[in-house]
Amino acid sequence: MLLNKDKSESKPMTNSKKTSQNSTEDFDINDSQELDIPNDKFEFSSDPEYLKLIEHYQKGEFSECEQLMGSLELRYPEQPELRRIREDLEMKGSVNSLTASIWKKETLAKGKVTLKLILFGLVVIIGIGAVFFASSLIFLKNRPLEPTSNVNSQLDSLYLQAEQLLQTGQPSSALQVVLKIRALDPDYQHLPELIEQTNKLLEFEAHYKTATDLIDKGEKDEALRVLKLLESESPGMWDIPQRIATIEKEKKISEYLKAGDSAYQNKEWGKVIEAYEGVLALDEQLNNTTMKEQLLFAYLNSIIGKLQNDNTSLEDITLSEQYYRKAVTLIPQNKEFVSQRENLQNISRDLLEKKYTQLARANLADKNQTVSSVNQAVYYLGKALNLNPDNAGLQAEYNNANSYQEALDSFIDMDWVEAVAKAETVVAADKHFAGGNASALLYEAYYALGKKHYNSGLYLDAREVLEKAEILAWENGDNRLKIFQVQILLGDSIGRVGDYENAVSYYQYALNAINFQEKIASNSDLQNKYRGAEQLAAAGDYQAASTTFQDLLGQVDIIYTLSEVEVSSGVCLALFANENFSTLDAVIKANELPTNMVISFGRVLRVPSIQK
Repeated sequence: MLLNKDKSESKPMTNSKKTSQNSTEDFDINDSQELDIPNDKFEFSSDPEYLKLIEHYQKGEFSECEQLMGSLELRYPEQPELRRIREDLEMKGSVNSLTASIWKKETLAKGKVTLKLILFGLVVIIGIGAVFFASSLIFLKNRPLEPTSNVNSQLDSLYLQAEQLLQTGQPSSALQVVLKIRALDPDYQHLPELIEQTNKLLEFEAHYKTATDLIDKGEKDEALRVLKLLESESPGMWDIPQRIATIEKEKKISEYLKAGDSAYQNKEWGKVIEAYEGVLALDEQLNNTTMKEQLLFAYLNSIIGKLQNDNTSLEDITLSEQYYRKAVTLIPQNKEFVSQRENLQNISRDLLEKKYTQLARANLADKNQTVSSVNQAVYYLGKALNLNPDNAGLQAEYNNANSYQEALDSFIDMDWVEAVAKAETVVAADKHFAGGNASALLYEAYYALGKKHYNSGLYLDAREVLEKAEILAWENGDNRLKIFQVQILLGDSIGRVGDYENAVSYYQYALNAINFQEKIASNSDLQNKYRGAEQLAAAGDYQAASTTFQDLLGQVDIIYTLSEVEVSSGVCLALFANENFSTLDAVIKANELPTNMVISFGRVLRVPSIQK
């Protein structure tokens, strides 16, 4: 304890307002708490004012000693060392007084004549003063002695000043005010309370000083223990929370650095990244060359490890890209290991580019692709291109993917002209793009546009577009239904302009391509109609033959093979039909579906096809 009050009787000190060193709660540090520091360390022998007193005393600066004695005697009234110093100071004071007296006598002797001249004046003044004093005694003899109102006002003002200093965490300044109050009125009613509060804060300050000294000595663990005890006693006081946070952050950084270095030596790249990213999260400005060098190698080696795995997941690829971006920010460091860093960077970049490209191509070639999966494919190719912007082949592939995405969007919107234009661009660049999906989409776009022209009476336009569809159908020779479908509509379009001979030729091509005679061998009615159409054509009556073929083709459902196939929601019907050797029109008709290019809900569909 620092003032002569028993701490067990002290009232809690509350702080209503703080500066940068303030307190928001009551506190009382006593000798029984878990501070584990000897109590006398913060008492007389280590008191900063006592140490200053000794310094002034040794230098013979006795007036400064007197200034410090008042405060120390107030706090340590029974201290023998202070009594000894006080006696010595008084003795020296007596000697000084005697010397001054002798000097005064000599001065008086020299000025004796002058003294006599003013003696008469002094006698007169004294006489007047005596009369005034006597009058005052008569006036005041019946009034008790008490502090004047002016003194009371001064005391109250000093009390408020002391309170404010204590509330803002300034015990030394508060002590000086308390001493002034005691000098004015030792019995002032608030003095005991101020002494208790000042004593507590001075003791708290002494412990705080010990903690800061420990920090200066590098003993931060012990300093942290003391600061945490002080914080528990008075949360938010001064800069204690900030000092605690700083020490704890430094400790955590040190732990991370040790863990990261250990993991690096063991080539545990994931743990290296975890540890060093923990460091940077605490202090992103930390300039530790070794840490950054090791983190760079950890990033690059981790990328290689993840992407060389055949079962690399999308999450691994995404994480690898994040690592690559972070690694790039760490290059260059120093010139050491430059070539090794560059090799690792190139390998990891190439692997990442390859993985993104593979993902994109897989999405584009998927026969059950959706608008979302195509959009993802374009996104992945964009990422790959960002990694290697000078790759002309990759740039072309990205451009094709963009055009294919636009073609699919237009097809779903049934904007056949735009769908044809975009799909033609893709197929012209690469007829096998998207695993053949681009060609399949273009065929259905051609057919839908040709059918639209036919229904609008634009038969020549229909023929022009359908002939392009026929070429694609022959290139996809395994899908006989495509060839049959487009040639029948071509025959109808040509017949509409009066070219019955060519119309009949297309009907014959279509039926021969699917071995029609073999497929109707058990149906005599269809056989008779087929033979009749052929005979009319052979006789040169193409108009009649055309009409007979059209009647026959209206009954050809018998030649289709039906299978049931499950389809997921969001799948483009055109690509689904192509994958199952059918056509969009045939699937819509077989399932009585509304004209919609995308399946809204997953289901099982009947799929017509023409088998060999």
